[in-house]
Amino acid sequence: MAILPQAKAGQAERAGDRTPGLLLGVRRYLVARDTAKKTGAPLQHYRVEEIYSAEVLDESFDLDPDFNIRAHADKGFGSYESAAEHGDVVWRFSPHAAPHARRFVFHPTQTTEEESDGSLLVRFKASGHLEMCWHLYSWGNSVEVLQPARLREMVNGHQRKFDALP
Repeated sequence: MAILPQAKAGQAERAGDRTPGLLLGVRRYLVARDTAKKTGAPLQHYRVEEIYSAEVLDESFDLDPDFNIRAHADKGFGSYESAAEHGDVVWRFSPHAAPHARRFVFHPTQTTEEESDGSLLVRFKASGHLEMCWHLYSWGNSVEVLQPARLREMVNGHQRKFDALP
């Protein structure tokens, strides 16, 4: 498949002719290998709503038998994945928000831990700090980022008290 992203109108990319799947979340991404890049180059994520056109080519390929779209998706938060950001994430929900947060699946690999004061720790490994910020904003000052430091810095100063929880 050849795709034409809106940002590159007039310049078709043969980016999608090694397409192992789609990531569906707040945003939708076509996951594909850009065949113009070296063998072994990381997969690219193309936002579906920014693809201007697509063309089915006469070529075919074998999917990598070791590739698992679920495992690939689990590296990110929402539908964004970045090897540079991937790491431990720890959030603490206030005692007031903990019962509500306990019902959420923030990430498929999450674990939770009850604190003695009634707060809830949520731990997982992922990337996608900006998408995490957008989500954490909806929890206002009911959640604190413990790890990673970079995400804590991004959220700091943008929390507020809301009348309801998400």
